[in-house]
Amino acid sequence: MTPAQLLEGVKSRFKPLLVREPETQQALLRKALAAYQDRAGVMKVSKLGKEDVANVPLPDDFLALIHVSDSNGGLVYADPIGNAIEIDLIGRERFPLRMYYFANIRDTNHDEYPLPADAVGLIEDYLEALINVQNTDRQRRVEISGKFDASNLPDEATLHQRVLDLEDKMAANRAIIPGATLLP
Repeated sequence: MTPAQLLEGVKSRFKPLLVREPETQQALLRKALAAYQDRAGVMKVSKLGKEDVANVPLPDDFLALIHVSDSNGGLVYADPIGNAIEIDLIGRERFPLRMYYFANIRDTNHDEYPLPADAVGLIEDYLEALINVQNTDRQRRVEISGKFDASNLPDEATLHQRVLDLEDKMAANRAIIPGATLLP
């Protein structure tokens, strides 16, 4: 599922949807993706063969390098420099290598980038909570301006608490970084 598909699915949950501006919807989507990225993290792995280590370009969704390890789990010294990963081999590494990195899901192409399946549910719920804050505020204004009873709508504190609870849930769902051992 792409971020654009996720947004369309969440929008269908609202009857009525009063937050219709595409710019606002995109801003809330980016905020939801950023919250997940910052609190839980999306870890990805790239496999590198002997021929790949001479020049390892940064993946399109690269955010930060976790580490590079060999097939035995030994740490391989690597640093992101410019637009590439510089790998220092000492001769004892066993191939293939694995490069672990955090992915930047916020700044990807929202129409094409596939979100990790295990992240979709939390991002959907968080985006729904963000939209619900603004949607309910607008709904409350409409009800009050029409002199209708708005007491059936959830209050702002309840809506913001839902957002905070989901942020805590994201943090509890943090990506588990695999270990690497130092070679003697």
